[in-house]
Amino acid sequence: MKILDRYIGQVVMQTVLAVVTVLVVLFGMISFANEADKIGRADYTVSVAIVYTLLKLPLQIYQLFPLSALLGTMMGLGLLANHSELVVVRAAGVSIRRIIVAVMKIMLLLIFLVIFIGEVIAPPAYQYAVHSRVKAMAGKISLNTDYGLWARDGGMIIHVRRVENDGRLIDIRLYDFDQKTRQMRFVLSAEEGSFDGRQWQLSKVNRGTILADRLVLENMPTLNWQSLLDPDLINVVSVGPDELSSFKLWNYIQYLKDNSLEYEQYELAFYNRLFMPLAIIAMVLIAVPFVFVSQRHSSIGQKIVIGFLIGIIFYIANRLIGQMGLVYDFPPMLAAALPTLLVISAAGILLRRLR
Repeated sequence: MKILDRYIGQVVMQTVLAVVTVLVVLFGMISFANEADKIGRADYTVSVAIVYTLLKLPLQIYQLFPLSALLGTMMGLGLLANHSELVVVRAAGVSIRRIIVAVMKIMLLLIFLVIFIGEVIAPPAYQYAVHSRVKAMAGKISLNTDYGLWARDGGMIIHVRRVENDGRLIDIRLYDFDQKTRQMRFVLSAEEGSFDGRQWQLSKVNRGTILADRLVLENMPTLNWQSLLDPDLINVVSVGPDELSSFKLWNYIQYLKDNSLEYEQYELAFYNRLFMPLAIIAMVLIAVPFVFVSQRHSSIGQKIVIGFLIGIIFYIANRLIGQMGLVYDFPPMLAAALPTLLVISAAGILLRRLR
């Protein structure tokens, strides 16, 4: 039985790794093509774009692995089915459960490897890629991607705690220094900033001007602010919650909670990472019944199409349920786990019908 487990595991591992390679190369080419319009801007050259694309690959491996596990399992078991090897195995009295166990043994090894890539290698690699990209495109920008965006505009130091999907800046701090004396001239904070096409409109502004003998405080409902930062550049340098490691996400969530700031989006990203191994297992479980049901009636190409459809539906459902959870105040843990639990339930129902 150990020989059979090793054989099935070897076939599935080879197909999963092949799918990962193909998908990562494909998405890497798409990512590089997206950088083409930026080449030539400031010091952003082809070599910088290539380095940026390569450093994104670990993150793409992590994000694409659930789909790769689904397609690889369907293709691996599909190859065995097309060669009638599954028929022989089943005729020898090996149950479907035993075949699933053989697949899961090698899949657990791949899961540990992917988690290591996603938690240890991908976040710093991607952040370094973003930092190198920004330095080439706008040398005045520097950033701390773990806890918001930092930028320098002349003598002004800018800190933005969070960048929303619609381009709004949340929790802004401006520190203005005299470039000759290095003395701070004023400190400004704003709850929110939006770009009107020419300049930023800050709202709920507090400004403290430092004079020789006193500090002058001002409160303003709105304030116009011109800066080198624009929405396009912010989209380049900002790193979303999906690109942070679980540890840094957790620390950042605690910071947001301690300061009474919105944290649900980051908590959802944290639980999505936490349930990633379970999502991969769900993809494997849902792949198995489709292989056995269609082993005599579909080709490898048809299995790939079915796998892509399942993977896309799962991805859309995961995103949709997560965003609906944020809108309707569902617990982030439930919103992150629900799509995976639905897939596992569907797989359980299909597997029961095969017995």
